[in-house]
Amino acid sequence: MKYFFYFLILVFLISCSGNNKPGDNPNLAVKASLLRSYNNKTYDIKLSITNISDKPVSFWMMNGSWFENFIINNDYIQFLITEGIDHNFPVKRHLNPRDSLLFKVSILKIDFTRYQTIKTTKFGFILIDSTKCSNDHEFRDCIGDKSKHKIFWSNPLYLNDRK
Repeated sequence: MKYFFYFLILVFLISCSGNNKPGDNPNLAVKASLLRSYNNKTYDIKLSITNISDKPVSFWMMNGSWFENFIINNDYIQFLITEGIDHNFPVKRHLNPRDSLLFKVSILKIDFTRYQTIKTTKFGFILIDSTKCSNDHEFRDCIGDKSKHKIFWSNPLYLNDRK
């Protein structure tokens, strides 16, 4: 009976430790940079996602509409997509430690919205972890189920202060 008790404790400890797969605890840094301002309504920005963990990270994104993996913390900024997106489908992206993905995009500032008093604009990267969403057919369910989201927020941009 005593050995059975020790055996149970050993099994419990092993099961709690996990198997440290890539992407178990991803740690990403999201950085937003203002590149150019046009008439204080349209802005060109650069978004970067950097793997700052010690392990590779794998996640799903659309190959064309990558901006679906981002949310914005206020309602007066939206992505400005001017080109059509052909052959858009989910792809698995991999980031090795210290590697980055860069995206350049334009955003549009809307004049009158309910929450115009929010001073900052932050971009949240929605991680669709490949360990939780195993194939491209599950992508829509994973991105639609907000309880599965892990969001990494960027530094703030102060677009409301620009005149």
